[in-house]
Amino acid sequence: MSDNILRKVIKEIEEYKPGKNPETKDVIKLASNENPFGPSPKALKAIEEEANNLQIYPNQKATRLRQALAKKFDVNQNQIIAGNGSDDIMQIIAATFLCPQEEVIFPEKTFSVYNLVAKIFEGKIAASALKENEISLKNIASAITDKTKIIFIANPNNPTGTIFTQNEFDDFLKMVPKKTLVVIDEAYAEFVESQDYPDTIKHVRDGKKNLIILRTFSKFYGLAGLRVGYGIASEELIAPMMKVKMPFNVSRLAQAGAAAALDDLLFLEKTYQNNVAGKKFLYESLDKLGLSYKKTESNFIFVDVKQNADALFLKLIGQKIIIRPLTSFGFSEAIRVSIGNAEQNKKLISAMRKVLG
Repeated sequence: MSDNILRKVIKEIEEYKPGKNPETKDVIKLASNENPFGPSPKALKAIEEEANNLQIYPNQKATRLRQALAKKFDVNQNQIIAGNGSDDIMQIIAATFLCPQEEVIFPEKTFSVYNLVAKIFEGKIAASALKENEISLKNIASAITDKTKIIFIANPNNPTGTIFTQNEFDDFLKMVPKKTLVVIDEAYAEFVESQDYPDTIKHVRDGKKNLIILRTFSKFYGLAGLRVGYGIASEELIAPMMKVKMPFNVSRLAQAGAAAALDDLLFLEKTYQNNVAGKKFLYESLDKLGLSYKKTESNFIFVDVKQNADALFLKLIGQKIIIRPLTSFGFSEAIRVSIGNAEQNKKLISAMRKVLG
């Protein structure tokens, strides 16, 4: 391709590398933190019914879904934007607020889309160091300059599964200038057990003008294949983002399925309890294998395997188990293991026992 056509910044961007998908049905995928039960029955029913209307464009503003979310979180629907996954909203945020060479801060070992979005829109990246492989809000705050425009933080963090607390977050917000936008990515919030997990949306209700909370239907709700995410913020932030988003960016099926999934309380409780039980089983099993790991507040576990993670990944593929080696995150001897159902978890441990000797 001619150098005169391609933007210079695009040459420097690496393509996003997702977790490997299984090629046969007998392979267990525990790499991408998907719901082991699939989508909820209510979501499937709503999707099936909505399939009869695919000749009609979807609601441009995802009004029904936004109304349901507004009721759930006690905010105004004009404080919510829906997107084609939460990463779509990250791109909308950058397109709306980030000018070239303005600074974007995020932890050095975290979800790679923050880096991707910053590069696409020519932001100046300032990665913040982790503290003992956990996010340090103090380190992030100390990295802020008068050129800092956006801060992306995942809570729980991906791939470590750790969180920061309410007090830590409240103190952090006091250190952030009003002209700097704080984006909290809560993709795994529904799995959290800790009582210290911050109620970030409370700050939006209380009128915070430089805070955006992102959530998704991909993980807890089992709708990764539909691509539905949303952001919650002040109306002053959401209104310009609604101008920037592409028309009809959330499909009819996605809107219907997501709205129905919110009401499938039995399925959601089943998902939560499975995760609690799965963590307990995997902790005990990893202890017996002599492997160190991080206690998680998500549906995955960060495991230090003390050997080449990519090599272990290939060995587990041979056992028909797919996990996520964390080399691309900067951890050459660590893997991320999604918490599956009881049978999947047992097969994972059996496979690890074989390949670890």
